[in-house]
Amino acid sequence: MNRNIVIGLIAAWVLLFILIPIGVMAAYSLWSVEDFKIVKKMSFRNYEEIFLNGTYLSVLWKTIRLSVFVGLLASLISYPLAVYIRYFGGRYKHFLYLAVLAPLLVGYLIRVYAWRSILSENGVINSILTMTGILAEPTDKLLFNSFSVVVTMLCIAIPFTFIPIYNAIEKIPAYLLNAAADLGASTRQTFITVLFPLSLPGLVTGFMFAFIAALGDYMTPSLVGGTSGIMIGNIVQSQFGNSFNWPLGSALAIIILIMTLLVIVVSQKLGDVKGVIEEG
Repeated sequence: MNRNIVIGLIAAWVLLFILIPIGVMAAYSLWSVEDFKIVKKMSFRNYEEIFLNGTYLSVLWKTIRLSVFVGLLASLISYPLAVYIRYFGGRYKHFLYLAVLAPLLVGYLIRVYAWRSILSENGVINSILTMTGILAEPTDKLLFNSFSVVVTMLCIAIPFTFIPIYNAIEKIPAYLLNAAADLGASTRQTFITVLFPLSLPGLVTGFMFAFIAALGDYMTPSLVGGTSGIMIGNIVQSQFGNSFNWPLGSALAIIILIMTLLVIVVSQKLGDVKGVIEEG
């Protein structure tokens, strides 16, 4: 295909599906609502309301903390999993790889509802705890709180975190590890000086995927979070729903977008393997 045509198609894609929607959202964020009608008069009133209202800031801060926590946990689980499957998976390597990605074959809502069932008062966990005598009776504290939100988000995020980490580890040339071993490096030294630095871009990218997925999620907090699990995505959704305050919802969405872009930029810097090696 002609190079100019390809560039034109990519430019059209970026314009239609990224720049125009964001531009419209940005315009809405500067408008306001009066008497259930959108007033197209530009001002920063929505942003002032967000940054001066303790409720919005509190939920935003809570969302950031929870998203970082989900990203870190997903990375901590995915990294050793990827290392084990890559180097110790043997003939089952491809099967184990697909097994980690298996949740992606199931719909998002089905996964959320599955965890809602597992964590419910009559769910699997409560059944095991009561059968083993750990609990005298089922507890309702496993669902509709931040714990259930984190657990469900982890299930959703881990496959996305695992893929870039595994791919980064897979690309590390075996001769580098063999060279370290030939030079007398122990397994721990090889991991610290060779494996971890070279797999850092995948780890950072995996964290970024999990963080961004958690930051913008609103279905999981809605279905398993209850009132104590509300995140900023729920407030955005409510502004575009019953509250009918699209400008305020757009301002919140723009703030989330800016935070997402900042995370991507920082991730690009931290995930620069060339810099890591040179500094080492």
